[in-house]
Amino acid sequence: MSDLDDDEDVIEFDESEMSWAAHARRAIESAAATIEKDEVRGVIYMQSGEDQRFLPVHEEFDSWENVRHALVHLGESEWVNYAPFDGGEPVFHPSVDGFVEDAMSRHGVEDFFESVRPPDEGDELADAHDLVARRAGLAVQIDVGEINAELVRYLADNPEQMYELNPRKFEELVAELFRAKGYEIELGRGRKDGGVDIRAFLRNDIGALLTLVQCKRYGPHRKINVDVVRQLHGVVNRDNASAGVIVTTSTFTRDARSEQQRFEHRIQLAEYSHLAKWLREYPQPGKSG
Repeated sequence: MSDLDDDEDVIEFDESEMSWAAHARRAIESAAATIEKDEVRGVIYMQSGEDQRFLPVHEEFDSWENVRHALVHLGESEWVNYAPFDGGEPVFHPSVDGFVEDAMSRHGVEDFFESVRPPDEGDELADAHDLVARRAGLAVQIDVGEINAELVRYLADNPEQMYELNPRKFEELVAELFRAKGYEIELGRGRKDGGVDIRAFLRNDIGALLTLVQCKRYGPHRKINVDVVRQLHGVVNRDNASAGVIVTTSTFTRDARSEQQRFEHRIQLAEYSHLAKWLREYPQPGKSG
């Protein structure tokens, strides 16, 4: 049994949960609350359990997969400690993936590792040839229409395959969908981009509107929480943009939707169903209407 869940004032039991599930969730959330991020080394430090003397063990993690594995192991151990057994096996098999995804989302684990990810060879080539001078190297200007047209058509028929895209490729996909809707696109470089993945300009004879786009390629059960909405609203105000859009392969929590309603003219939410519709609407060569 772990002492990570001692802080009853911070993490409450949900009366609708079985006790073993509640203990697992609390252990996962308590461990995630100890996360410290080292941007220089590109690692996360987290309390992952206790040693034989019941002293806290802090580990270093260099990938979101390793953080996830540690939290799953911790949660399953707590689940087994409290679950009823029959014939040497727990009656209810440990099921903690949802708890882990929620905790990692709340603490920005995947976003952190994506932000410190070294560029691959293709990224470096883009940086060298396509830097936008007026932004002093903070963004690359792209035309991904031909590059992604075949991929977009495939995903229109198989939208569930969006979950298999790496986060950078997902950003490129969203950029292409906005480009197809008439926007001029600037795609962030993927590292320390100030909370903005895409800058989308819509120009007409009256002027130009700037929409800031944040992309979240998450699993279907990992919902976007209210903090992400608040963060983007702050960035929209900071950059004096016209609006902001959060685009995700997942969905949004109730609190996130409520918060968006406060900023309904500045912040929009686009989830899996919206992306699937945009993919179907993508113009195909040789077809009109």
